[in-house]
Amino acid sequence: MTMRQRLRTSIAITPWPLAILALLALQLGPLPLKAAALLTLAVIAWAAPLVLLCLVPATAPFALIPVALTQSAAIPIHEFVLVLALFGWTITSLQRRRIDVTLQRSDAWIVLLAGAAAVSILWALPEGRGEALRSLRWVILEPIIWYVLLRSSMQRDPSVLRTLVHSMVVSASIVAGLGILQFVGMDLVPLLGSKRVFADNVVATGNIRRVASVYGHANNLGLFLERILPLALLCVIWPVMRLRAAWAWVAVIAVGLVVSFSRGAWLATVVAVGVVALYHYGADAIRRRPWLIVALTGAGVLGIVATLLTRGASAGSFDARVLLWQEAVRWIQLKPQGLGLGQFYFYHNPEYGHSIIDPVLVGTSEQFAAHPHNLVLDLWLNLGPVGLLAVIAIVATTIRNTLRHPSPLHTVALAILLSTLVHGLVDQFFFVSDMAFLFWLVVFLGQVDTAHSARL
Repeated sequence: MTMRQRLRTSIAITPWPLAILALLALQLGPLPLKAAALLTLAVIAWAAPLVLLCLVPATAPFALIPVALTQSAAIPIHEFVLVLALFGWTITSLQRRRIDVTLQRSDAWIVLLAGAAAVSILWALPEGRGEALRSLRWVILEPIIWYVLLRSSMQRDPSVLRTLVHSMVVSASIVAGLGILQFVGMDLVPLLGSKRVFADNVVATGNIRRVASVYGHANNLGLFLERILPLALLCVIWPVMRLRAAWAWVAVIAVGLVVSFSRGAWLATVVAVGVVALYHYGADAIRRRPWLIVALTGAGVLGIVATLLTRGASAGSFDARVLLWQEAVRWIQLKPQGLGLGQFYFYHNPEYGHSIIDPVLVGTSEQFAAHPHNLVLDLWLNLGPVGLLAVIAIVATTIRNTLRHPSPLHTVALAILLSTLVHGLVDQFFFVSDMAFLFWLVVFLGQVDTAHSARL
């Protein structure tokens, strides 16, 4: 064995501690240490490319705390990881002299989605052109590139599935843990770097304290954790995905969801857990044990009651959403081709001179809303009707795939998708980096053949 082979073997045996240390150095260290961390991660990508690939969505929640290169230049850490994962994938492909990318009929919808997003840049306002280009990079192109790499890597090594699920559960537990610490008065997030938002990490709303963890708003914390909790449950109910102390990870993520005080996330979680429980116990078992339905229904009722008690029975936030929906419908009538990627804020905020905002929202936090709080309206305004059609087709294909393969993995994928669709009716669904990556993660999970897990 040559020295190069020995080096690669030694790194591939225990890459995770080295990768975590390198990520911390990249995030927190001075510029020379950042350079050394990038070199270390490049070596890991060469020796164990799956590690970097699985770390891309796991680091996406930290996008608002970018890696500072200079006083004015900063790049989200998941972009570094994605570039290095692409490097590792390319090296592996060159060594194998083969590119493992199998095209599918449904890929036409992905091409259509990317094309609609690219064309939407033409509608961007001059002041919003930079945001449109960033959105194209962050929520369209990079997640699709990662999805293609993931599919290809699954064909090479089916273990990527287990590694990916565990990475996401650990990432969500860290994010939830930081939020829980904020709730009890210990905010460690500033130690990770400067968060590029104007909101506080802890905000008093009514008679409760809402925490944002690494995000700019508590709702975003709920949106992320609601997507990962079913994956944590998968590590409990499916031996193939078994994770040590799995219930502890589930508990941390669940508590993080609670302290987000996101009503939509609570509702989505009830939907997801209900789908997983229905599969896990089975229809026959539920008929024999009707108390399971009572328990699930009771959990939903308790969730609604807890929502009313903790944040008040006022429908003020819902009233604001209705006004945003009406405004979005009006914009669709005026511009049926859509506004362009990331343009809603520039049309909505009257400071830019294009607004048809309802006067009631002026002077409130809703004046600065960057999306209309509804997935259909948001998709249409960002991507136009063609992009909306492409997303609907991708979602429908994923649902069909999950229903065709009644396995724990596909049930969890279906649970995540249905719960996020429910929450997306009143909040964000796609146009944030971490949610875009998780969207493609669910699409990927829906395609995995658990009987022949190397096939996609």
